[in-house]
Amino acid sequence: MIKKKKNSQQIIQFLSDNPNYFVENPELLKKLKFPLFEESNSNKLNIVSFKDWIIKALKVKQKKIITNAHLNFLTQTKIHSLILEIIRINKFETLLRYTREEVPEKIGIDCALVVSSSSEVTKYGGVYISRDKIEGITRNKKTIIMDAVDQNIGIFDSLSYKVYSNALCVIDETIFNSPAFLAFGSKEKIFINNKGSDLISFFAEIYSEHCKRIKSIEKI
Repeated sequence: MIKKKKNSQQIIQFLSDNPNYFVENPELLKKLKFPLFEESNSNKLNIVSFKDWIIKALKVKQKKIITNAHLNFLTQTKIHSLILEIIRINKFETLLRYTREEVPEKIGIDCALVVSSSSEVTKYGGVYISRDKIEGITRNKKTIIMDAVDQNIGIFDSLSYKVYSNALCVIDETIFNSPAFLAFGSKEKIFINNKGSDLISFFAEIYSEHCKRIKSIEKI
């Protein structure tokens, strides 16, 4: 048993040191057997050939690709529909209320807030954050930040639940004559891996321009 274990360790070490071994000796794959779980949560283990193992692996990968494509299509459709609804709103106060009350459900997140270092934002149900904190977020000049929530900033402190991840999208300073951004929040980790950042950035850009347009009209 000790000798067998030692030999196994030597084989593992050899293969680790020679990652191209099976590339250079592909005929050996026909003689080897590979483990295959029937389901991702199952403990049932089947032993199959390399051919069956790779076919199964490709099927699983294909299924994931199809699922992701479907989800991306649904998300894209939701964002585009939301943009069409947003640009129909012609009052600034209505737009910010819609952002807070309707946007989260439309795109399947938990909250959407307008944040600024101008106290004016609170008149519309937005969140006031000091200028130094906002500039600390945006100093790298990125227009979007997707990550776990930094609780020290306090963006979501007024909410009754804990927000785990967020997407922070910079919007034009002229809207409040002060630094500002859109904050999308989720109780889940959906904003951790940067998926959908292009769509969210696109939405934020349209949103920002529409806010500027409405405010300029209301000033006339």
